[in-house]
Amino acid sequence: MDIQNDVCTLQDFVVDSENVIRDIQSNQRPVMVTSDGEPGVVIIPAEFMSTKFKALKAICDLSPV
Repeated sequence: MDIQNDVCTLQDFVVDSENVIRDIQSNQRPVMVTSDGEPGVVIIPAEFMSTKFKALKAICDLSPV
């Protein structure tokens, strides 16, 4: 995670959420939103998440029970 590009404050997100979301979608990278300097939430592009879930499912399907 690149702190300069992949982290924004809650205040910045509230003020400019449209651009933050647009950047997340175009870069296909998660962004962490902080509140009072602490990690709050991570916003993950849907396509990125779908790819990760498919990979995780494939690994789980290969694992013996």
